[in-house]
Amino acid sequence: MRIVAWNCWGLGNGPAVQNLLKLQKEVDPDVLFLSETKMDRERIEVLRWKLGLTNMVVKDCVGKGGGLAIFWRKEVNFQLHGVSCFYIDGDIVEKDGFIW
Repeated sequence: MRIVAWNCWGLGNGPAVQNLLKLQKEVDPDVLFLSETKMDRERIEVLRWKLGLTNMVVKDCVGKGGGLAIFWRKEVNFQLHGVSCFYIDGDIVEKDGFIW
């Protein structure tokens, strides 16, 4: 399983989005976590389809800062426990039952 976490410092500009799409293409992660997106759910929704990842949880930015998003493929069993402006908490359950 490939997981990528990126503090993107804002995805409101073209170069940041292009770099994210390039990273997605090169690494092809099963789970992608983004912090400091500086975007709301509506804009992240558009990004989800560009990334080709089925599922997501988003915490909108507050003012001009913050914002969290986690995306994962449909084959990944991600169980969400909680969301705040500081974290997204969840477990990934492997096919053999291992939880992390």
